[in-house]
Amino acid sequence: MPRTTLRPEKFARIAIAFSFVVAIFSGCAKSQPLKPPPSIYASAEDVELNFRDRTFVLGDNNEIAEVRPLDWRKDKFLKLPFWFGVNILVPGVMAPKEGDFYVISEATLEKPLDAPGEWMIEAGSSLVKQETVFVTTRTNYLGTGKILPTIVQYMGKREFKRPDGKTVQIPVLREVSLPMKWTLGGHIPKDYARYST
Repeated sequence: MPRTTLRPEKFARIAIAFSFVVAIFSGCAKSQPLKPPPSIYASAEDVELNFRDRTFVLGDNNEIAEVRPLDWRKDKFLKLPFWFGVNILVPGVMAPKEGDFYVISEATLEKPLDAPGEWMIEAGSSLVKQETVFVTTRTNYLGTGKILPTIVQYMGKREFKRPDGKTVQIPVLREVSLPMKWTLGGHIPKDYARYST
């Protein structure tokens, strides 16, 4: 039987066809879902362990809240996002998720609500503030005024009726930490709400 040899041109065509078939089948294989990058923010476990019902120190970063317990060295912090509210169009700021932890800063107690320990506050950035329900767990506020920064957990929204009859959904934040330790020297200014714990 005569031996057949492949000419280089024919061999090249077969190799290209084989490569094409392999590429098609490899494209059909299930690709592994991409894992989200690790979060830069403290885990729920870290927050609960280090800040539940405790005061804390807030760093100087005005983009990401750097928080530490009082007994940590001064250069060690955990990071949490600041609370900017819901439906806020700020570049790089993610929409809040229920159960996540935030630091409220620049917030003001407006009025107590009917349930004990619940307040309507104005919270958000220095430019945009939204009505928000603030549920205290250990801090007993004695009147209105600014709130020292506090670590909170976003609990979702609650429905309220306005005086004009319109129904609105207002975000609810539950207190996790005690108010921040005042570190600026002197007494806490009078425009901050007085409280007991």
